[in-house]
Amino acid sequence: MTNIPTDLLRTFVTIKDLGGFTSAGELLGRSQPAISLQIKKLEEILGTKIFLRGSSLELTEDGEYLYKAARQILEINDQVIAKVRGENISGKVRLGIPNDFELAFLPKALRKLSRVYPNIIVEVDCEISKVILQRYQKGHYDIAMAMEREKENEDRDSRDYRLEKLEWVFREDHLVSGADSPLPLIAYPQGCVYRSIMEEALQSQAHPYRFMYTSTSLLGIFSAVEEGLGITAMASSVIPDHLKHAVNTDSLPDLERVCIGLYYKERELNIASRHVLDFLRTGIANI
Repeated sequence: MTNIPTDLLRTFVTIKDLGGFTSAGELLGRSQPAISLQIKKLEEILGTKIFLRGSSLELTEDGEYLYKAARQILEINDQVIAKVRGENISGKVRLGIPNDFELAFLPKALRKLSRVYPNIIVEVDCEISKVILQRYQKGHYDIAMAMEREKENEDRDSRDYRLEKLEWVFREDHLVSGADSPLPLIAYPQGCVYRSIMEEALQSQAHPYRFMYTSTSLLGIFSAVEEGLGITAMASSVIPDHLKHAVNTDSLPDLERVCIGLYYKERELNIASRHVLDFLRTGIANI
C-alpha cells in the first residue's frame, strides 16, 4: 500500500487556500523551493499532476479531487491528535466578536471546538467592533475579533487576520438608481466601520443619502434589507445567498476593503485560550 504523508497534504491544501507557494511557505515556515519540492514529491507518489502549470494556480481534475479528500483527511488527523492529547483540557475563555460573525462564523468554529475539547467553555460577547476593542483594552476578553479598516502596514501574524472587500447589499428587486432622491441606508449605529465607509464613499461622489434604519442586530439589518427599506454594506463572507450583492453598481461607488482580525496578549493566554485561538484562526482562513 502507498501512503501519502500528511505534511505533503497540508502543504498542498495551504497552497490552494492561500493562492500561492510563497504565501504557503510563509505560513508553514518553509522556503518557496522547499514547498515546491514537497508538491513535486506528492505528484510523484500519486503519479499525476495536481497543478496546471501556467500563470495561475489552477488545479487539474485529479488536483480538485485530491483537494477535497485532503481537507477531510487533515480534519480527521487533527481531531484525533487533539482528542488524544487534550481530552482533559478545561477552562473558560472570554471572547468578543463582531455581530456579523455571530451567525456566519462562530457556531461552526465552536461546534468543532466542542467536539475536540468538550470541557472548554467559551463566553461570547457580540457587539460592533468599536465597542469590542474598547472592552478588550479594559481586559474584558481573553481574545477579541474585530472588523477594522485595512492598514497600510499589517505586522500581525498572517494567521490572525484576513482582508475582505465590502459589498453593497440589497433586495433582488430593489433597484439602485442615480436619482437625486437620497439613497436609503440601513446600518449599525455610529462607530461601525461599515457605516463610516459607506458614508465616506457616498460623500466622495456627492451622492445624497439618509439612514432609514439603524440596528445593533445583524438579523435586524438583514430583515430591513429584505423588506426593501434600503441598502447596506457588508463583508462578502457574511452576506446570505438570498440577498443581492455587488462590489459596486452603475450608480454607487466602489467600497474599500476591511480587515477581520484577532487580538490577544500572547503571554496571558492559558492552554484553553490557545486552543480556542487555533480554532478561530482556522475559522478565519475558511470563512
